[in-house]
Amino acid sequence: MLHCLKHIFLLLILYCAQVSSNELSFLELSLEELMKVKVVIAASGFEQKTNRAPATVTVITAPEWRAKGARTLSDVLTTVPGFHVSKPQADFNHTKFTIRGLSGDGSSRVKLLIDGEPLELIQNGGLPIGFHFFLHNYKRIEVIKGPGSAVYGADAFAGIINLVSYKKDEIPTQVGFRRGSFNTSDVFISGGFDIDKSYFQLSIDYSKSQGDQNRVVTSDLQSIFDNIFNTSASLTPGVIDEHYEVFNLLAKWQLNNWQLDYFTWRNFDIGTGAGVAQSLDPKGSAFMHMEQIKLKYDFSDLITGNLELTASVKTQETESYLNVFPSGSRFPIDTSGNINFVDFVGMTLFEDGFIGTPSPEGDTVTFRLTHTLNVTNEHFLRWEIGYEEQSYKTRESKNFGTGILNGTQTVVTNKLTDVTGTEFVYLPNIKRHFSYLSLQDEWQFRPDLLLNLGVRYDDYSDFGSTINPRLGLIWQSSDTFTFKLFAGSAFKSPSFAQLYVRNNPANLGNSSLQAESISTLETGMNFEYQVSQNLLFSLNLFEYQAKDLVGFVFQAERAGKVAQNVGEQKAKGLEFWLKWKPKNNITVDFNYSNLSAKDESGQAIADIPQQMAYASLNWLINDKWQWTIDGKWIADRDRTLSDLREKLPNYGKINSKIERFNVIKGLDVAMIINNLFDKQTKEPSNGNIAEDYPLSGRQVLLEMSYRF
Repeated sequence: MLHCLKHIFLLLILYCAQVSSNELSFLELSLEELMKVKVVIAASGFEQKTNRAPATVTVITAPEWRAKGARTLSDVLTTVPGFHVSKPQADFNHTKFTIRGLSGDGSSRVKLLIDGEPLELIQNGGLPIGFHFFLHNYKRIEVIKGPGSAVYGADAFAGIINLVSYKKDEIPTQVGFRRGSFNTSDVFISGGFDIDKSYFQLSIDYSKSQGDQNRVVTSDLQSIFDNIFNTSASLTPGVIDEHYEVFNLLAKWQLNNWQLDYFTWRNFDIGTGAGVAQSLDPKGSAFMHMEQIKLKYDFSDLITGNLELTASVKTQETESYLNVFPSGSRFPIDTSGNINFVDFVGMTLFEDGFIGTPSPEGDTVTFRLTHTLNVTNEHFLRWEIGYEEQSYKTRESKNFGTGILNGTQTVVTNKLTDVTGTEFVYLPNIKRHFSYLSLQDEWQFRPDLLLNLGVRYDDYSDFGSTINPRLGLIWQSSDTFTFKLFAGSAFKSPSFAQLYVRNNPANLGNSSLQAESISTLETGMNFEYQVSQNLLFSLNLFEYQAKDLVGFVFQAERAGKVAQNVGEQKAKGLEFWLKWKPKNNITVDFNYSNLSAKDESGQAIADIPQQMAYASLNWLINDKWQWTIDGKWIADRDRTLSDLREKLPNYGKINSKIERFNVIKGLDVAMIINNLFDKQTKEPSNGNIAEDYPLSGRQVLLEMSYRF
């Protein structure tokens, strides 16, 4: 891999034009100037100033997150009001995004986009497994909170994250690396160049890390089974395995009205975290890659406004070898070959472990035609029609389950049975297609009043159709005061896993599921009070009701948990944000969020922080030195009623970055320290790991980058 990166770097040296990346000038803007240049695309599907967007919007630019030492998307999102980044409970996804208390399996209620194109697993609509997403390819991140199905359809439920890449001649010609704690190494390269009439652009991120080896847990689910069945199979005390090796590349080609984008994200080696069943699995392994080719043609020369036709093909593939339970585990097995504590035939010793190799692959093909135009100077219209087809294939070998065991076996080895293409595989091969029509109408019917109306109709081949409207009213009484009122709905389509999973000892699918739905009402005040043009703050109040949330409910006749539309969640809260420049070279950011989220029985949603606060200080000491310190505080996380463990403690973490510019011309050097005071912090487990998940300790990284 490093050998390939060297060759790519040499090509950039030969072809790249020198592009200025003077980020100091951006950081020196007054807050008034900064707000005037910030725009957002994801809110309505077209570029608009943030104060005109019919939603609560947070835009973070590359200079801002680099100044804070943020390397990954997760690092940046922790700075957003109302946004929590945590660890999943029974998954080796490693990352869970929660917006205002809503997340879903694999964060599937949050829509992740790259230049407006979804990046999601076909199986559940969530994030890629082993998700570590590095950011050198992008110039800004847009976070839209609240329902977005009026523009983006399914899964734009709790909110949208849109990563915006560099346009022609914007990307810095740069190479850099980081090296530090946990045996972590990063390499990043970018540049753009012209050949004849064509423009080429390339950016690369590569990262490898062993993870913090001090994240030790002393018990897991297998520890519980050891006590029940008089075995000693658990690998605790042991380390939560979050090693990774990640590569992503974004390449662009432009010629006249044509644009071709190629994106790939590959995790060559994924640790299994606390194990897929909350039992440590250091022998397990997984690999995943995702690729996307997007072709766009601009027909704007032929029509009033902007008319673009976009076609894309996305592929994804996972290879895994998972020890669901370790060597020496012993379980009661029923006639279906699965674990059953009530109606079993006999006890089976899994001499080499309870092993499965679910290895799916999928393809998505999309077409869409998008037209935006100014009907009048005060009236802007966008419409889009589209079609998408998804196909999903599974491969699996295992030493347990239906068609392999029947409960009479006393000992099982690591000999695996290939069930690919049979009725015994965990998911059948599936296809789904849908078409949609979306309409967005922005009307400035008074100089101080803007009305935004939107609606989208989706028609799915496997669960029916849905209509999702949105309304936004924006009142800008002066240059310093904006009041927003908006309401809307969204849906989340049932995932393939929720509909069709089978032969699974834990959860079973249900082909009769309905789509999840959410309705929201929100007011937002963006009040800019200018003290030397350098004090801004905003307050957002929101309320939502989510219905038909999918949960897994035990059914005796099927001897397992079955997906059902049983969940409901109501929430209300507030988010406060302040940005202040007491001096031209000092910037202070602060935000606070408060959330009350309850289920259908009136109980607080477990594991969700009810209070969060974030603060940062950036000091541009002079034209050579810059220092940033920031921190996040997490508080008031409840347990479930059945969880009798002590309440989760509150915690805070502080990070720091100090940077020296132009050590020699073009060369910048920095030191990043994450968890500066080495706080021992934890995120909640579901109880199978009794002491919860320890988070990483102090990490020190040296960063060097060179601009050509």
